[in-house]
Amino acid sequence: MSRLEEFNREFAVRQAMDVFWEKGYNGTSIQDLVDATGLNRSSIYNSFGSKLKLYKTTLQFYQKESGGLFQKALLNANDPLEAIRLIFESFLPQILSKEGDKGCYAMNCKSEMANQEGDIRKWLLANQENTLDIFNELIKEGQQQKVINAKEDSITYAYFIFNAFQGFRMTGILVKDSKILETIINNTIKVIE
Repeated sequence: MSRLEEFNREFAVRQAMDVFWEKGYNGTSIQDLVDATGLNRSSIYNSFGSKLKLYKTTLQFYQKESGGLFQKALLNANDPLEAIRLIFESFLPQILSKEGDKGCYAMNCKSEMANQEGDIRKWLLANQENTLDIFNELIKEGQQQKVINAKEDSITYAYFIFNAFQGFRMTGILVKDSKILETIINNTIKVIE
């Protein structure tokens, strides 16, 4: 009979994510994870399997949280163009906060791990494809409703918006001026209006 986990798993994952986010995967030691989670080494290995598996768990946790911001924007929008704007705007509070100095967890992972670990690369590609699919569907629908121009096809615009979104998140690491960040959003939207 397996022993029940005697800790708050979500709390431990969030604490581990914070350490990985601050130090990167390669810069994080098992001792860092022990200190952050309050779990001993054997509990980390018994519960998550390895440092890499714990890291993957934190990526899934982050994806779920970020997906919630996307869903909220989609639910609150009156049309697809507004949905794209709201997606960008929904990340503004995080970008402008102290937490925003760390950048996007998934993009940090991409820059550090995409060429080091095959499973991580697959996860990043799947995450990217999911985001591109969301933007592509919004753009198709927006072009049908004539709130998004048809100068380019939907997938071309989806890549443009995806790239702009990643650039927006990266810019926000160092730029904390909401007017500049809002101008970036406005200029991005103008291209597809």
